[in-house]
Amino acid sequence: MLFSNCSILRPSGEILENAYLQVTDDKITYIGTKKPTRHTGTIYDYTNKLLLPGFVNTHCHVPMTLLRSIGADLPLDRWLSEKIFPLEDKLNKDWAFSGTLLGIAEMLRSGVTSFSDMYFFGEARANAVLETGINANLSMGILCLDDSPFEKAPMVQESKDLFQAYHNANSGQLKVDIGLHAEYTSNPTIAKAASEYAKEIGANMHIHLSETKKETDECIARHGKTPVAYFNDLGLFDNHVTAAHCVWLTPEDRQILADKKVFVSHCPISNLKLGSGLADMSSLLEKGINISIGTDGVASNDNLNFLEDMKLTALLQKGIHNNPALFSAETVLKMASYNGALSQNRTQTGALKLGNQADIIAIDYHSINLLPCIDVISSLVYATLPSDIKMTMVNGKILYENGQFHTIDIEKVMHEVSRIGKKLY
Repeated sequence: MLFSNCSILRPSGEILENAYLQVTDDKITYIGTKKPTRHTGTIYDYTNKLLLPGFVNTHCHVPMTLLRSIGADLPLDRWLSEKIFPLEDKLNKDWAFSGTLLGIAEMLRSGVTSFSDMYFFGEARANAVLETGINANLSMGILCLDDSPFEKAPMVQESKDLFQAYHNANSGQLKVDIGLHAEYTSNPTIAKAASEYAKEIGANMHIHLSETKKETDECIARHGKTPVAYFNDLGLFDNHVTAAHCVWLTPEDRQILADKKVFVSHCPISNLKLGSGLADMSSLLEKGINISIGTDGVASNDNLNFLEDMKLTALLQKGIHNNPALFSAETVLKMASYNGALSQNRTQTGALKLGNQADIIAIDYHSINLLPCIDVISSLVYATLPSDIKMTMVNGKILYENGQFHTIDIEKVMHEVSRIGKKLY
């Protein structure tokens, strides 16, 4: 297919005007200002539309769409123990499948072409990913609060089964990571064994890290060190690790994350809603740490509108440091796309260039809230709404276009989730 008369965001940040972009199978095969002499398939006139790489949501719990807005105004520990855990005990794989479909629809509508998800019900989530066509890195979230051996710990066998059945499914559309929930839901034996298992099979790891002051203080009381130092001493960071949150860090923690090339997923809305704190991402950026953006779960956000987290990512650092020059729109846009792809260990996406996967979104900049759109990149980060996203393509296939989902029966899914909600509560 060929997109014509469009604007294209290049990896350099340049906007190519009145341009053409060609997709053949699942790859970008032409970008230029002259119409290619050879092309096949549908030609789309994308006048007044900007093509850019799809966004990557690097930390979420998608089936938690079923728990939207639950436990408001509680801190993380009480939110989990009093509200979330009791409700999660009632969930089943069919409900998780429906919740995942709804979450994927919400992400596609805000330009997300790939997401990293830690939760239960691995097969249900995997089937939803493969059915809809979105890219995803799924993990189970290993946890253990007793002295069980690694092989008997909750989610260990499920993690192994998920990896064996689905890793690199559909030519890499679906990848499986090894998830370790957190320091406070595991022990040193389990954490070290999970790290060694990930290393053995060559898998990425996905963890929660230093999310709250309580977590950090209790880790120091238990182990005499911060969660970052604790995991580092266990060898966890010798893997490719995406660490969500990283709110409560010492200067020594930041240096460890930089030295070990840990990928940090910043979840600003969730951190604020749960009162977890204000993450100083600027200090991580100064050390060259790869920062991407996550929504976290709907229960602590309370939506999967990735555009909101992008905007807040920029605004928070400016406000925390009283410096409007921090976290420019260009920097945040890179975090939302290219950095996210690297966090997932996906090196053939995250930028519009020849040979890359065609993970592309189109934004209509001729809209009420974007005009006159003098600074396109700034408008993207600060003013774009989901209604401005007119197309979301993953691996060369259009999954969402002009408000319509091509691979999701959205009315059926919404009806099913409404039915589940009445049973769940």
